[in-house]
Amino acid sequence: MTDYPTGSHVESTFVTERPSPWSTALGAVALVATFGAAAGPPGVGAGVATLLLWYGFGTPYAIAVGHVLLLALFPGGIDPIAFALVEVGLLTLLVAPVLGTRSPLRTVAGTLLAVAVLGGVSWLAVVSLSLWQAAGVTIGAVALASYGAYRYGLVALGLVDDEPSSTTDE
Repeated sequence: MTDYPTGSHVESTFVTERPSPWSTALGAVALVATFGAAAGPPGVGAGVATLLLWYGFGTPYAIAVGHVLLLALFPGGIDPIAFALVEVGLLTLLVAPVLGTRSPLRTVAGTLLAVAVLGGVSWLAVVSLSLWQAAGVTIGAVALASYGAYRYGLVALGLVDDEPSSTTDE
């Protein structure tokens, strides 16, 4: 392992080990169970498809495809309780890998807080603005949060200089 960042990969000291098989299995069972509880047997199939995608490609792809499958399962609209149930299952995809960190409780709490804040901003935008304005607010909030996480990562890994750069040629 190198001590310096390379062009395509930065070694992170945040994750100390791979998640345990128990946390991965728990996340998998929770995902399939919540999809099944929300949509019945077709939901179990969608949950298994999302799970396979999670295993093969990773969390972001699984969450995106899980939401697309959710739209396919409920083309006429979804009950808020069923939606919240499936979101809890998808949230386990975010939390399961975090259990291999140095401080899993703090990381899980931060993840849940971020989801709650971004979900709250989106919900408030949807109930108070038009659909297009709410989409813009949600996209802006996610972009701002992503940029903040990116900058935090740069500082945490020591990739930011403390000295301001000179803009004049002297």
